[in-house]
Amino acid sequence: MRTVHNGGTIESDDGETPRQGARRETAEEIGLDIVLGPLLAVDWVHGTARPPLVAYLYDGGVLGEQELKAIRLQEEELLSWRLVPREELAEYLPSALGRRVLAALDVLAEGEGTAELENGHRMG
Repeated sequence: MRTVHNGGTIESDDGETPRQGARRETAEEIGLDIVLGPLLAVDWVHGTARPPLVAYLYDGGVLGEQELKAIRLQEEELLSWRLVPREELAEYLPSALGRRVLAALDVLAEGEGTAELENGHRMG
């Protein structure tokens, strides 16, 4: 199972980088300390009821049976998880979030560089 980490906040007071924040958030939210691979996508997300943000998506590698069994959710933030085929992602991840993850998966499949996105849409 190929994983793409999406979510979490950088702790800038600690000087944390986006990569360090993604690794920490993955450990906190699903209980796995994963060494992250290449940066797959960067998405500028306009704010409506909140300030704008920049989302970084990294290659989380392929999880084997042992890693999948070791997933432990942070109950305060996550209720459940599931493996979802690519063609069903939009049903579970609406609008910009779904487009962002699909763009990251395209980068993996095509072996190209980082995708530059705006609200989940490719730029340039």
